[in-house]
Amino acid sequence: MLRELGRWLGPERTRFLLALLAGGAAVSVGLQVAGRDADWRGPVQMAVLWLLMAGVALIFGSRMPAEDRGRFWLAVGPGLVLLGLGVLLPDRALFFSGAGLGWIVVAQVVLRPRVRQEYQAAIRHLRRGRLPEAIAVMDEMIAAQPDAPGHHQFRAELCRLADRLEQAVESYRQVIRLAPESAAGYLGLAEVYAQQGQYAAAREYAVQAFEYDPHDWLTAYNLGMIEDRLGAAEPAIVHLEQASQLGLPHSRYRLLTRLWLARNHYRQGQLKSAQAQLDLLRKEQSGWQDWQLILESEQAAPLRRMVQADVDLAGRLLAPDAPLSWVAEAASVPETFD
Repeated sequence: MLRELGRWLGPERTRFLLALLAGGAAVSVGLQVAGRDADWRGPVQMAVLWLLMAGVALIFGSRMPAEDRGRFWLAVGPGLVLLGLGVLLPDRALFFSGAGLGWIVVAQVVLRPRVRQEYQAAIRHLRRGRLPEAIAVMDEMIAAQPDAPGHHQFRAELCRLADRLEQAVESYRQVIRLAPESAAGYLGLAEVYAQQGQYAAAREYAVQAFEYDPHDWLTAYNLGMIEDRLGAAEPAIVHLEQASQLGLPHSRYRLLTRLWLARNHYRQGQLKSAQAQLDLLRKEQSGWQDWQLILESEQAAPLRRMVQADVDLAGRLLAPDAPLSWVAEAASVPETFD
């Protein structure tokens, strides 16, 4: 669980969080020693606790997607204000502290996003392979709530699965219009254009997604994949290494990341680095098995077009005697990259 939290926060926020917790613990111990019988120890400890909670809230709030950030601060912000009043007014500390903590706890329940009945219906259609019916449900939701970016995003995902790529593009553009500071719409467009083999256009949107959320492994992973397809070895290595450092959550992602890193190091003539990545790839046997199951699904047709060749190549490279030169095989590499 802690590892997953670290991956979600990213290395920079994780370091800040650990430093904040360590600092708070050190100050608390210092207060216990220096002010054992002092009257000011209690209020100061409360102030330190408040600063600790506010710092943690800022770290988590900054990692939230733009569309969820408002709900997060509505749940946490008033509670922090009430706790702060308890610090400023020690005589009423018990009242304000109880009210603040109570608000935070209750708000988590009251403000929790609920899966609407319409979404449940669309998901049921999706599980049964009835994509047109699932898209029709989302069309009705968008007609009723045209300014909800989540509706357009889910519709776009359904359209991609149904191979309605023009409709998917239009839905992702609506996501960008409604939530321009969210990476989701740009990331979706990058994936659609990559799915069509239009890698130059895909990279344009992948770069924008990465700029809006550089601490998400997926934006770095997709950008590195697209740059690999374009034959852009140097930036591909940079972004794939960053995705790896941010924490790839499953073996299947690590498998392809190691393949792409090996390929691009090989393109650069960095044979030792390429071999090192190939050695790491061979530790991801379970990831290759996962891809076999995923790509057999009827709904995986768009994904097969993007990664099937690389998954097959990775499977061949798992053999201990597979030559390093095999990593140079590429799904699609143009003559030049600008």
